[in-house]
Amino acid sequence: MTQDITIGRTAAQKKPGTFELRLDPRVTDPSSFKVSFLILLDGDLVMSPEHLGVAYMASVLRSVGFTAEIREVEHGDSHHAAVIDHLRAYRPDLVCFTLMSLNLTSCLSLCRQLREALPDTPIACGGPAGTFAGLDVLRNNPYADIVAVGEGEPTILDLVHRLYLKEPLTECPGVCYRDADGGVHQNPARPLVHDLEVLPFPARDQLSQHGDKLEYVRVSTSRGCVANCTFCSAPHLKNRVQAGKAWRGRGPAQIVEEVAQIVERHQFRTFDFVDSTFEDPDGGRVGKKRAGAIAQGLIDRGLDIYYNVCMRAENWHDTPEDHALLDLLTASGLEKVNVGIESGTAEELLLWEKRATVEDNVTIIRMLREHGIYLAMGFIPFHPYATVDTLIANARFLRDNSGHNLRRMTERLEIYPGTAIVRRMEGDGLLAETYRQDLDPYGYEFADDRVGRLARHFAQLYNNDDYHRHGVITDQSAVFEFETYNVVLQTFITRLQRRFGMLSGVDEVMNRFKDTVHEIRQEMGQFNFTFFMSNLESVMSESLDTDKQAQQVVEVEEYFRDRLDRLRSEQLRVGKRLTRLGARVSEISSSLPPVRPGGLPRQYTGEGSGATW
Repeated sequence: MTQDITIGRTAAQKKPGTFELRLDPRVTDPSSFKVSFLILLDGDLVMSPEHLGVAYMASVLRSVGFTAEIREVEHGDSHHAAVIDHLRAYRPDLVCFTLMSLNLTSCLSLCRQLREALPDTPIACGGPAGTFAGLDVLRNNPYADIVAVGEGEPTILDLVHRLYLKEPLTECPGVCYRDADGGVHQNPARPLVHDLEVLPFPARDQLSQHGDKLEYVRVSTSRGCVANCTFCSAPHLKNRVQAGKAWRGRGPAQIVEEVAQIVERHQFRTFDFVDSTFEDPDGGRVGKKRAGAIAQGLIDRGLDIYYNVCMRAENWHDTPEDHALLDLLTASGLEKVNVGIESGTAEELLLWEKRATVEDNVTIIRMLREHGIYLAMGFIPFHPYATVDTLIANARFLRDNSGHNLRRMTERLEIYPGTAIVRRMEGDGLLAETYRQDLDPYGYEFADDRVGRLARHFAQLYNNDDYHRHGVITDQSAVFEFETYNVVLQTFITRLQRRFGMLSGVDEVMNRFKDTVHEIRQEMGQFNFTFFMSNLESVMSESLDTDKQAQQVVEVEEYFRDRLDRLRSEQLRVGKRLTRLGARVSEISSSLPPVRPGGLPRQYTGEGSGATW
């Protein structure tokens, strides 16, 4: 990239939203300034190693000559101690954290240790929590000096320039900061980056570090969202912090080029397109034309890849055009879609301000199943306004549509700053003090205490207090393990059938296997529904006790462990049958199988703790 960036005082001379890469000529030795980006691997939603926000910021800094490292920090004191030792040796000029509601406590602890080890090193935080609660972050984290608000690329480059030149932050847009006397201040926000194609491709340090251990590599084809879901803190029209278009997209050609570079340089071919909605900006003709162009570009480039996207239910209809587009997407590698179904009741869809109806949700579930695309469903049955009636209706909806994942039936709402549902809860007196103090994502009360008791009961079934209280997964229960394995299993089926379906006998083997998997999933859906209703009745009759709960933990673990073992055993047998039919099962791996001197390519196996590619 050879673009310029507008920094500091010259920003006002440029059109709002213009982002140009340029190094200030007063910076004579940019490589001497070192930035350490620390990724806290805490929480259910943020444990995947690929963090694109950090990757983009590191790439921007490197593109003009600054030095930047990306370092993961696993959950736990021993991992924190190791990172502090590293930072003492590395001696960064700036340390940056990306804040989510789920990692605030971990960040506070690490910042305290960092301040003791490197007392003069500035500490900056960003991410969703920083964007919507920047001043609160500074007040509650006395060790942090700076909080970035909004998109990070222009701000990190401007900030690093100012720190290098020892200029004050009073005129740095897009930050909250602590002054020399301890006072906290918030500067005006920057406008959104209008043209995303001026950004360099994100740094792939974590891909280089982890290689084929990653489940997928993240790619962002757009930013922003045109929906207004009340629980979501993604940038949209009703929670805007920065001026500019709510949705901005990159062109299909540049997206295909980024994917091609990753395939060629890293031999990796499983991707997660992290856009809020893949078929935006309108969910209709314009957005679907863009999605189709991306798919066709992948095909024309000969990229043998697999990928996931997010979609909205109301955008898809049982028409020849939409079925044809899904055919094109699957032909280009689409294998999994995340849809925010959220509820099986009309009243809750209104609460979340979803545009989809219950009928829309049923339609997209059926259409994805018909096209062999795995549905990763967002669902929120437990929230402050849930009732016994909505819980029963949602349990029935899941049983009839996708009930084999028990956690969907028992999921709790996580609340984030900048969302409409938090404002409503505050007005209704349902926010707890823990949310006000440290943005606790479960810091709320339930309007119906029976619903609250059941929600807390289910949260304790799967894991230890790290998950129950903080949403952090440390011990993997069979319920979580099945949820992960279920995705692997589905991609095993679809990848093999797409690649080897033309071989004699393959379709017959795979169809029998699919029937077996469907039968087990249906049985699990009924088990989950019965289990859910039994617990609901116990809460209603006030007969739920700690002994019964302890026994349920054992029963649920044993049940899901048995189904995992059955499915894995059958999967292993299918793999062997397909190999005898001539199907080279290793060809469906997430990374391209290397040719090793004196040996065969890496083979797919269903043995061990879980199926791996």
